[in-house]
Amino acid sequence: MRRIDLRDVIDDREASVTPGAGTMSHPRSAHVAVRSAPIVAVALATCGLLAIYWQTVVSIVAIWWRSETFAHGFIVVPICLWLAWRKRETLARTPAKPWWPGLAAVFTFGAMWFVMTKADVLGLRQFALAFMLQSAIVTVVGLRVSRALLFPLAFFLFAIPVGEFLVPVLMDRTADFTVAAIRLSGVPVYREANHFMLPSGSWSIVEACSGVRYLIASVMVGTIYAALAYRSAGRRAAFVAASIVVPIVANWLRAYGIVMLGHLSNNQLAVGVDHLIYGWLFFGLVMLILFWVGSFWREDSSPPPTPHATTTAAVATAPAPRTVLYTAALATIIVGGVWKPIEVVVEPALAVGAPVLPPIAAAPGWTNEARPFTDFRPRYLGAASQRQQSFANDGQKVGLFLAFYRGQRKGQELVTSSNVLVTPENARWVQLASGTDTVEWAGVPQTVYRAQISAPDVRLDVFRLYWVHGRLTSSDYVAKALLAWSRIMGRGDDSALIVVYAPETARSGSTADALKAFVAAHGAAIEQSLEAASLTGR
Repeated sequence: MRRIDLRDVIDDREASVTPGAGTMSHPRSAHVAVRSAPIVAVALATCGLLAIYWQTVVSIVAIWWRSETFAHGFIVVPICLWLAWRKRETLARTPAKPWWPGLAAVFTFGAMWFVMTKADVLGLRQFALAFMLQSAIVTVVGLRVSRALLFPLAFFLFAIPVGEFLVPVLMDRTADFTVAAIRLSGVPVYREANHFMLPSGSWSIVEACSGVRYLIASVMVGTIYAALAYRSAGRRAAFVAASIVVPIVANWLRAYGIVMLGHLSNNQLAVGVDHLIYGWLFFGLVMLILFWVGSFWREDSSPPPTPHATTTAAVATAPAPRTVLYTAALATIIVGGVWKPIEVVVEPALAVGAPVLPPIAAAPGWTNEARPFTDFRPRYLGAASQRQQSFANDGQKVGLFLAFYRGQRKGQELVTSSNVLVTPENARWVQLASGTDTVEWAGVPQTVYRAQISAPDVRLDVFRLYWVHGRLTSSDYVAKALLAWSRIMGRGDDSALIVVYAPETARSGSTADALKAFVAAHGAAIEQSLEAASLTGR
């Protein structure tokens, strides 16, 4: 009597329902093919876009490599893959089916990359690539699979090195709290910008004291913890909010504690290397307390779905064939990558030769001064040409600084976070305040950026403007937009910095009045000099 193996019967039944035109294949290999097809399609789409935009990828990795603040970027992608792997059972039950409207998002974020490239805004260009990759994955596998991958896809944004724009604000708030807390402790303190003096010595709030590293690390780790430890959206949002607030307040307390420890120990403790060691130890302790408190509201994982629900979901929608998934992957590469050749085509032909800034002639009532009245010089690097002059009128001196930019690239840009009037590390010059003012420029009212900077022997009022192909603005963002539009229209990236400054006097309002009078008298001449420089080499 022939013995029947139950496994053979099951295999025969599975083979009978396997699609195909009379071909027989092993059911296990067919099962692997169905599950691997979405993975291969996603890998094809992401690798294709990364290869097209490899220069943006290199810019991201370069920041990870050189900046300790963003070194966590190296582990973001492995964490995303691990988070996706944790969803493997849900993904196995969810059929992948391309969502073709997602191509519109891929195209839109490609356009965003193109515009940000022309504007030379590196951070937003990197975000555009990340959004493009996310949209490509949603397009290939569809909305149902994307819902299961929502958190890994969102967590991928931590790979983009962003956060340095918060440094000035965090520095100011840290200095505000530290000075206020020192005064409440009964210690006299004199503050000038982010520099302050105690009877025991001088202290400064610099970039390393801003706490941006603590903040980024806390938000990243707190987001993972909130996603894994809680199920309700309210608890997740509350813990992420705590991950933002706690490191900021902790950094304030850290700065205050270090200053007071140095003051009480006559600067024997909390200086030099101890300064950083105490800071990180304190931050680690604070984070441990945060997670310990958060553990009291931990929610258990949701129960697995019942077998009946699994069967119903599997029968409801059939997975898309491999050819359809691969077609969707190729479509995302084509639609997303179309902006790279467009970027090459519209690249303007740059002028040949360095621009030359003609000197500004003194208007009636003003005289040119042979020697500068101060050593102040705005910290704007990478200019193709510069000119600095001094003028005088009825005893009031005014300085003019022009910096002309052409062929802008990394390190040679007009508008960038590293180009400022005064750096926080400057031992001589300190920026005390900033705001806006209105001047008359060539007969037209014009808003200018106004700052007050100080040195031990002089205090200056400063007006700053940007010039982009005949357009004036005081806004960094508008200047970037004008630069992008100029490049897209094929006019190049010629632009300039205009800085006018004057020493404060005892007479109230006389300095600002002198600056406004100078701008009203010389605005047209300054523009003529910039226009002449833009024609150089054409």
